[in-house]
Amino acid sequence: MRALVVSLLLLAASATAAFAQVTGPSGHPSFDPDVIYQVPRGGSPTEGPADAPVTIVVWSDYACGHCNRVQPTLDQLARLYPGKLRFVHRALPLDADNTIAAEAALAAAAQGAFRPMHDRLYALRGNVDRPAVELIARQLDLDLARFRADLDTRAGAAAIAADVADARALGVSGTPTFFVDGRVVHGNQPLSVFAGAVDDGLARAAALAPSHPADLYDALVATGHPHADAPPDATNPETELDINQAYRVGLGLPGHQLGAVGAPVTIVEWSDFACPYCAQEAPVIRHAYEKHSQDVRVVYRHMPLHRDSNLAAEAAVAAGAQGKFWAFHDALFANFGHLTRDDLEAAAKTAGVDLAPFRAALDDRRYRDVVEADAADGSALGVDGTPTTFVDGHPINGAMDDATFDKMITGEIERAHGAMKAGVEAADLYALEMSSAIGSERADPSAIPSATAMHMEPTADDRERAVLAACRGRETARARSLARGLDGARRERVVSACSASGVDL
Repeated sequence: MRALVVSLLLLAASATAAFAQVTGPSGHPSFDPDVIYQVPRGGSPTEGPADAPVTIVVWSDYACGHCNRVQPTLDQLARLYPGKLRFVHRALPLDADNTIAAEAALAAAAQGAFRPMHDRLYALRGNVDRPAVELIARQLDLDLARFRADLDTRAGAAAIAADVADARALGVSGTPTFFVDGRVVHGNQPLSVFAGAVDDGLARAAALAPSHPADLYDALVATGHPHADAPPDATNPETELDINQAYRVGLGLPGHQLGAVGAPVTIVEWSDFACPYCAQEAPVIRHAYEKHSQDVRVVYRHMPLHRDSNLAAEAAVAAGAQGKFWAFHDALFANFGHLTRDDLEAAAKTAGVDLAPFRAALDDRRYRDVVEADAADGSALGVDGTPTTFVDGHPINGAMDDATFDKMITGEIERAHGAMKAGVEAADLYALEMSSAIGSERADPSAIPSATAMHMEPTADDRERAVLAACRGRETARARSLARGLDGARRERVVSACSASGVDL
């Protein structure tokens, strides 16, 4: 299963496979991912705050399969950066004579229903005609007479023509093409590529903020290149994890840690209760922990890649809220392949979970956002399949046998003991490793420990993310405490996002 998932993800990440040609012959100039371009926003529908620090302009088409497949990635991106992104949706039809979907989207936007129409049009997978869009309009309870009139009079035709003209002037020739504050992302790329571009945009926006430009986006792209000027094969770099590199990885959700808090070696695994390779890996990690329990702690993080494993992950978080995560984890993997609601409740009973609050949490999907943020954080880091394990920040792809994993853990323990003999406290080893690691912990930076010998005040970005993580977990007291260090736009964003989670700051 992992091989299939990885193969599909690699295919999606391929620039040639993830980009639908619209106009012009092959060999036309492309966009350099390291260059900023002057990308016009036009008058197209937008999503997100008008004052968001990052603006993403996308040219796409509802008949484009790659545009369809990238939508879940964009949803994950928005979840990682709540209140920080503004999307501008521009049309570039694959068939210039068939614009019914784009016109329907604009007609719905005129009635304040762009996003629900947008989602339903993609769900049709290119099979869009007049009866189909009218049916959607009825389902969305739009003013049908007004909607039909907009289609009859081609009210959106001029806007679509303007989108196409701007695309041609800029040199956009395929869909989807994204510009993150003027920086290109070619096609259906992994979340890690989008997150890297957003982080770059946030840094540039923060550097420009003291000058208080009237329009932040215009100021960010004002000195950019006016059109495509890179070689035709320019594309975004691949983002494979490097086993020789340490990555900045947090310690996951409450109750998801096994072993001593100050253990010198930390194992963090992104896993899925429906993944057979994860089921194969679970006893390997358990064996390593039991053999080295004085030196190792294990952290489980969620990446449900299968349709029937999302609720299982939420159930595990609900069990964790009662201090029963690992017992529930073991019960699920011991009965692998059984993930119906009845199966989850049976596993909870086996694990000694109080069923009343457990059932209530599943009924209201209380931990859905928590699980989705955990998975999105892994994807943004470069995790593209399960299991993916990090040993003191160093990645291991796929399942391993006991002997291979034990050899690796033993070597890491010896290295840790050498540092301890040199005077480093065991409890500080992971914090020090993370201080020089690359990447970002985007789900909850406060889950990365600080060294006991020093106090490091979190950055404003990290504090904002930590507040949002606390709100997702309904930790009101922690969220309020962390939020005291935020003001201005950052505080406004977390107040709004936390309110949606039922937390009043």
